[in-house]
Formats: sequence, structure tokens, C-alpha cells
Amino acid sequence: MSRNNLQFVNTILDRIKEYYTLKTDFDLANFLEVHRSTVSAWRRRGAMDYGLVLQKCTDPDLNWLIYGKKPREDAYPLAYGRDQFREKTESDNDPEKMKNLLDTYREVTKAMRELLSRLPE
Repeated sequence: MSRNNLQFVNTILDRIKEYYTLKTDFDLANFLEVHRSTVSAWRRRGAMDYGLVLQKCTDPDLNWLIYGKKPREDAYPLAYGRDQFREKTESDNDPEKMKNLLDTYREVTKAMRELLSRLPE
């Protein structure tokens, strides 16, 4: 376990708590549907089940969740979570543009999930 992995995992877990307004690691464990000792072990080991986290945390922007970078409003669909993206595109009446944006969003999300799956646990 490296100090960087430990810090990385703790930062991601803390950002999930922040995004979903969870106060404790017990709340986080309930949200992720894992035992509270699992979250504690992740924090101690500097490793976690990235696949599970990505399955449960579909709304936060992945750039923010991983790197802490705030989304730019002009960069959607890349920088928006699913709900914000949906709101932004529903106001746009051009179906072809909406389809292209959704396709781009799906591709980027898939690529980000693939990259995250390669991180060491």
C-alpha cells in the first residue's frame, strides 16, 4: 500500500460523501450497500472496489470524483453528471444534436469507467 493510494481512495470516498451529503462512513457504507467495516478496510488499505463504486455513483462527474476538477458549463456532456446533462439537453429541440451529445457522453463515460477499472485495488 502506498501513501498515494491511501490518499487517493480516501479522497474519492470523501467526495462521494460530499456529493450525496452523507455524514459518516456508516452512511456511505449503507449507500454503497456494503458492511461498514468494508469502507473502513478500504480506507486502511488504500484500495477499494472501483467497479462497485462506479455502479452506485452514476451521477457525480467522474473528473470531479477522481481528480477534483469542477465541471465547466461549456464542456457538457463531458463535464456534467447524468441529471445535469439531461436538463441541459432537454431544452435543446434539435434531436440530431441531442443524439450526438448523448452518444459522446456515453463514449466518454465508458472510457472513464474502463480507465478506472484498470486502477490497482
